[in-house]
Amino acid sequence: MRLVGVRLVRAAAVAVGVLLAVMPAMPVAAKGSAALGAVIHSGPLPQELRLAGAGKAWKVWYVSTSWRGGQTVVTGTLTLPAGRAPAGGWPVVSFGHGFGGVADACAQSRTGPSPWERSLQERFIAAGYAVAVADFEGIGTPAPSPGVAGNAEAYNMTDIVRAARRIAPVARRWVAVGYSLGGHAALFTSALTAAYAPRLDHAGTIALAPVTQWAALIAFGRDPAAPAQPTTFYSAYTLELTSGGAYRAADWFTPAGLAFVRQAGTLCIDELAERAAGLTNADVFTDPAAAADELTRRLAPQEIPIAAYPEPVRVAHGTADTLPAVLSEITAGQLAAAGTEVSYTPVPGADHFTLLPTVAPDVVHWAEALLSDR
Repeated sequence: MRLVGVRLVRAAAVAVGVLLAVMPAMPVAAKGSAALGAVIHSGPLPQELRLAGAGKAWKVWYVSTSWRGGQTVVTGTLTLPAGRAPAGGWPVVSFGHGFGGVADACAQSRTGPSPWERSLQERFIAAGYAVAVADFEGIGTPAPSPGVAGNAEAYNMTDIVRAARRIAPVARRWVAVGYSLGGHAALFTSALTAAYAPRLDHAGTIALAPVTQWAALIAFGRDPAAPAQPTTFYSAYTLELTSGGAYRAADWFTPAGLAFVRQAGTLCIDELAERAAGLTNADVFTDPAAAADELTRRLAPQEIPIAAYPEPVRVAHGTADTLPAVLSEITAGQLAAAGTEVSYTPVPGADHFTLLPTVAPDVVHWAEALLSDR
């Protein structure tokens, strides 16, 4: 089986809960149950957050499904190209952004995209695509964030497309594009969206440097002398919520490490990483190997489903990325063996931040191919 830059041929073929009662900065209260993708509120996106070359752009509060299974309200943005929509509406890219933190201040609808994500999103706008970006559950709203929750990530990425169709002339046909942890979200979307939103026309998924193979990633934390990874503090912070108290960070972290876990609730990733620079696993864990084993066990359900996805998947990863590209290659191989039509493209010399500007023209072409493949 060849994986490098080659398409692999397919071998084989919600529950409703209670909405949050009141959202901040919203003139409308949301109570009871509502249709998934229902727009609770929308308003113009501030000028400083707009993508270059865009037409209309909104911040949106919409109904989605929580990691718990009930309904919640999620924020996000919707940006249209300038000009008149084509017949059938603008094709839609639901963009899963990289991890920035779990505090409300870290929501991309408040900060705007990172420079490397902006470069790709603006390519899509210039090519005539509507770009919808979910903040993900609990980031920008009163509900707590579950951190890594593949099912909620997929629901949020899907429901913002439903919301977009209630706001603007956008098409039913759409692609999921995700970067880093957003790549994890996009791959979960591939697995779940056909059953979750059968009336939408999901054409496929593009995952760029996706976070997969959690056990292999967390294994780096077993080495006491290795640098402490700031994302670990966020995992511990959110696991205390999602485990129902079964995971207690105080059982695994030193006092110094525990202080960073608590700060993960308020600080975005750049600031927390700067504060934790120079620390080793031995500095933050009481027993690094045991702590890594426990995180591996707790995060195992967040590994992407290995199955025959209904639509094609493209995966690209920079060969100079500190998030090892081999993990994406392994994931692509597993999906291919399960029957998904998948291709894997290594990008020579690209790291985690230069990947998106490097492959942006190719990604737009891949999306066009997925949308036209009928």
